[in-house]
Order: sequence, then structure tokens, then C-alpha cells
Amino acid sequence: MGTRLWSFACALALIACGDKTPAGSPDAGDPDGPTARCGDLNVQETEQCDDGNQELDLVCDATCQFTCGNGALDTSVGELCETTITTGAGACPTTCDDGDACTSDILNGSECTAFCASSPITAAADGDGCCPAGANANTDNDCTAMCGNGIRETGEVCDTGITVGAGACPATCNDGQACTTDTLMGAGSCQATCTNTMITLPINNDGCCPPGANATNDNNCSASCGNGVREGNETCDTAIPAGSANACPTVCNDNVACTTNVLSNAGTCTAACAFPAITTPINNDGCCPVGANANNDNNCTPVCLNGVREGTEQCDDGNMVNTDACSNTCTTNVVPTAFRFDTLRLRDPHAFVTIFIGCSDITDTALGGNGVNQQFATQMTTDANNDGNLDLSPTLVFRPLNQGGTLMSPTEIHFAECTAPVAGTMCSPGTDPPILLTGTNQTTGTCLGPIAGTTGHTAPGTGTYTPAITQTTSPCFSTGTSTVSINLAGVTITLRDARIAATYTGTPATGVVNGLLRGFITEADANATIFPAGTAIIGGRPLSFILPGGAGNCANHSAKDTNNGVVGWWFYLNFTAPRATWSDN
Repeated sequence: MGTRLWSFACALALIACGDKTPAGSPDAGDPDGPTARCGDLNVQETEQCDDGNQELDLVCDATCQFTCGNGALDTSVGELCETTITTGAGACPTTCDDGDACTSDILNGSECTAFCASSPITAAADGDGCCPAGANANTDNDCTAMCGNGIRETGEVCDTGITVGAGACPATCNDGQACTTDTLMGAGSCQATCTNTMITLPINNDGCCPPGANATNDNNCSASCGNGVREGNETCDTAIPAGSANACPTVCNDNVACTTNVLSNAGTCTAACAFPAITTPINNDGCCPVGANANNDNNCTPVCLNGVREGTEQCDDGNMVNTDACSNTCTTNVVPTAFRFDTLRLRDPHAFVTIFIGCSDITDTALGGNGVNQQFATQMTTDANNDGNLDLSPTLVFRPLNQGGTLMSPTEIHFAECTAPVAGTMCSPGTDPPILLTGTNQTTGTCLGPIAGTTGHTAPGTGTYTPAITQTTSPCFSTGTSTVSINLAGVTITLRDARIAATYTGTPATGVVNGLLRGFITEADANATIFPAGTAIIGGRPLSFILPGGAGNCANHSAKDTNNGVVGWWFYLNFTAPRATWSDN
């Protein structure tokens, strides 16, 4: 079209300019002159153009017609097409499309020089219908995912061209978990996946112990304490409710007095009860084991003819001969000899309490109340409860009294019932069973004294307690050790490893003097021994409260001792005891 416009402009210029010959000139053309001639540079009549020659060029052909549109494809002068050709070869393009989605088609030139140019598409662009080289479905939505190209593209789970790392397709499946079944789906494709399904059923030898399984139904399971199932070496399981089969014991009791109830491995799945037999005499455990008796175990009842003198028995020779010294009812015709305490004095340790604003020794006297020894004296000489008996009557009974040489005498300590008043008192066994001992005579030396290092724990610089402890000198007797309980101000004081000794006066003895009762009270026993609430000054307090070194005691010194490694206090009490009338009835 541009070429035609240019040709048309030139023609107009020629017409307008002509040959520049003035009108009326002899050389001027005549309008009615000769017929137009092609090649004279004048566009006349049927001419479309006249370029001054009759040669074919790109604008004007040899007949002075425009070359473009003349019906012929004149390629020799540069025509690329002919506008008059509407279809087929030589027709001029109006649009361009080479049918290749991956080229960019452009219409260049115009009219008979129009032509289509195509250039390859190299950049990825969504929606242009082309997937150029180097593009993939991830970068160009015109591309189709291609399995094996080494790129995991949209729609692929993996790509077989990726050998390791992200996007690689699995060849086998193992998640390292024993309790999953591992399955490879779509092997060898870009849709290959692993499924790992939880194992829920117990199966032997699969390496898995699934939830709900146990060692009884799956040999892959180990016994597990607390899962509610008794397994393996378990004796029970802690999750099984109490009272059910295989429940673990929390307490043990076979209701047999002479066994010890032992729970071993408490709180575990090997908890078990054991009931070993009791073989050692132990007070207050409800059992009298084989070989024990009422003397060494308060759970035992005295048994006549067992060869051991117990309780109220006068003798026990262990035989059924009724005519010997001991009858078959464990009584004897031996006349007992009794000595009732008429004095009892605590010599060591002393007792201290705070009275008003000071710490006072209340062993012998006490402001506002009787001292310890005054209370002993009062109890042994009065009948405060008006029952006809003196309130405190420790009494020694010998069956018989073998006073000479180094003989031994069966000896009993009674807290007897002795009639009031003191003058003319008559004694008989009290409600408590007697303490059975054996007294051994000694004709020289000392029968009993204080243990070294256990006396005189007074305040610094004050010396020893006074009066001092009286030692038992010959002729005398002393007993072996036992446990002795005495009543002080309404409380029972238990002395362990106690011994008793005294010096005879007269032959046969009319009394004993220089008496010494020596025994040990543990700190635990002293803490547990409580004075009655109505007792002046010390009511409701433990015995340890009045002993130096005890909890809450006001003394600035300690009288504590030890006995076989146990902390407590050694007690020393002196006494005298005249002979008293005794009846076993």
C-alpha cells in the first residue's frame, strides 16, 4: 500500500509539473493532440503510472500500469506476492500463523511485499500454547509433566530421573518402625509412594508389640508392669484391681499370731507376701513362740510343769512327781521370806523443773509440791485411795531365803498389796505378776554399785549429787538383769537391764539395808512416759522433761548416758526393807 501511494504521488507530480512548457508555446501539447504514449513521463488516459520508460520495475510495469495489482507475480522486481491473487501461491498474506505454537508469527511489509516472519519461542509463558525447550510443567502451564526428566512436576509424586534426595522415587519402603506394615505403591513410576500402616493385631515374630497386646498373646511383647496383665516373671500386676486374681498385695496378714507378716517388693509387679514363723520372744506381739515363757514374753501364759517358774508359781520342776519338793500344781511347802521397802530414794539422776523464775532441783524437795523422794515416802506410808492397802509396796520375796555363803535363792520382786497402816502391815501378791529372779549371795566385797561414768552429771563446778549413791556391801545378795517397772507420781517408769541388791541385817535376816536398784530408761521410753494432767508443775509433761538433757528440761547440764549404744539415763535408787509378813493367798 505504501508503494502504491508513493507511485500515485509521483504521477500527480508529473501531471502537475508536466514538461514545464508554457501554454500557447509551439511546443505545448495539444489537448486534442496525439494519443498518450507509455514512457513519456506523462500519465495519460489509461495509464496508472509513467516513469519515463517501458521497463518493468517494482512500481510501474512496461505498460504503465502499477506493478502491484497487475495480476502477475513479478518476483524479478521484488514482488513477494500479488494482491489480485486471492488464494494459493502468490496470494498476499493478511495474517500470519505457521501452525507451530512454539514460534512467534509477524506480518511484515505491505501489499505485494507483504510476508510472514516466524521466530522460535524460548521463554516460558503460561497460556501461549508453547512449551519451549528447557521449560517444564512447574514453570509453564503449557507443558505436560514428563516422568523421568529429573524434575518433580505438578501432578507427579516423585520423578524417576531423580536418584537421591527430595523428589526421588522410592524403590523400597521402610520407616524404621517395627509396628507399621510398609508397602510400595506405583513402583517404577512417578506416582510411586510408600504407605506405612499401623499394626493393630498381635502377631508372633513380627517384631511389633501393638497397643493392647501383651507377652501372653504376642511373643514380641515384654512383660510390662502396670498394664493390667500378669506376664513373664511377674507375680502380680499393679493395675489389676485389689481383690481380683493376680492383683498385687499392698498389705499382708495371714491372721496367725506367730508369724511375721512381710510384704516384699511393695509397689512392684513382684510384690509378694511372706509369713515367716516368729521364733524369738517379743513382748506385746501377740505370739508366744516355741521355747518362750511368761518370764521372757508377756504374750505367754504361765504353764505349770514346763520346768520354768512363771507368774504366781512357787516352783516348777517340770515333772509329774507330786511328792517331791514341788507339787504338780507348782506350789511348794517352803515358807517364803518377804522384805517390804520402807524407804526408796532416787539418788541419780536428779530431777529439775522451773518453779516461778528459776530452775529447781525437785529430787528431795519442791516449792509448791512434794519432791520425788517425798512422793515415794508418802506413797509407801499412806492409803490415799482408801482401799485398805498402802499405795506403794515394792517387796522382795525369797523362796526360800538361803542366806549363807554363796548360795542362790529364788527371788521375786512384787508390787504387793500390803495392808495399812505400816505398823503391823501384812503383804500378799498384787495384781501385777512378780518379776522372777535369782539372788546370789556374796560374803565379801561389793554386790552392786554404780557403773563408771554414769553418775554425777551435775552443773559445771558443782560436784556430784548429794547424798551419794549407797553401794551394796557384804554380806549381801544381787540378782541378774531384768525389766522392772515402778510407779512415780502416777506414772509407770520402766527400767531395763535392771539389777537389785541389798545387805542382810541379822541371821536370819530381819531386814535388808544398803539396797540398790539400778536400771536404764531409754530416751524414747522417757519421752513416751507422761505425767497425769493433775500432777503439780509437771502435769501432762513427759518424764524426759524433768531429766537433765531431756527435751525442754531447764537444767544447764545433761545427765544423759548410753547403754549398748542407746541414749537414755541410768537410774540409781537406794532402799531399805524390813521383814514383812507374807501370804500367797
